[in-house]
Amino acid sequence: MPLSPGNPHFPTTRWTGVLRVLGSEDTGRRKQALADLCRDYWYPLYAFARRLGRSQEDAEDLTQGFFIHALERDVFSLADRNLGTLRTFLLKIFQRYMSDVRDRERALKRGGGQDHLSLDIEGGENLYAADLATSESPELLFDRTWAQSLLRAAQAALAASEHQAGRGPQFEILQSFLTPDSVAEHGYESVASSSGMTPEAIRQAVSRLRKKFRKCLREAIAATLHDPDEARIDEELAALRVALGG
Repeated sequence: MPLSPGNPHFPTTRWTGVLRVLGSEDTGRRKQALADLCRDYWYPLYAFARRLGRSQEDAEDLTQGFFIHALERDVFSLADRNLGTLRTFLLKIFQRYMSDVRDRERALKRGGGQDHLSLDIEGGENLYAADLATSESPELLFDRTWAQSLLRAAQAALAASEHQAGRGPQFEILQSFLTPDSVAEHGYESVASSSGMTPEAIRQAVSRLRKKFRKCLREAIAATLHDPDEARIDEELAALRVALGG
């Protein structure tokens, strides 16, 4: 199955640190890297399969089976960095995997003794329900949900850092000011009245959090680039904004 171009604004970049780990001989590190990759990026593949008309159950089996297949067949060690981004590579080999499974008449069966990775399918279906209102192609939907996954990964990293520093309660109050898909319903005054902080203190705290969030986002993007530099990260940030429609 040929790979459709998807969102042409995504730049062609080179390979990633996580792929180097997945191609290593350390089985433990490879399994952990695969689990991390699945955790952060399973939903774009799941949404791609759903947009192609696969049922919720089939999309779950395909997505989970794909990551297990990728580890068992060591496909990442064969990756050619000239193929493009991690995003491009994952979609390409997922399309191949879907075609192979179809040709084998679903050799992977639910509960068939295969290992399983933890997927939040209910949460994924809730996200996909919102995506039903769009008319995007499977490829463009994949690009957008990939960008959203990067935002969620960055926010999760920031949350962990803030909780570790003892600022968890404040972060929970202010996190709604951080991302486009999580906009606060009320202004600083409303938050201030319920938190015991002044509006100015809220504004300053949000400003600091946004700077930290941008740093976390750049780090999340860098993790998908081989030998990342500031220019490549800037390109991918710009592409992310285009994928999100703004």
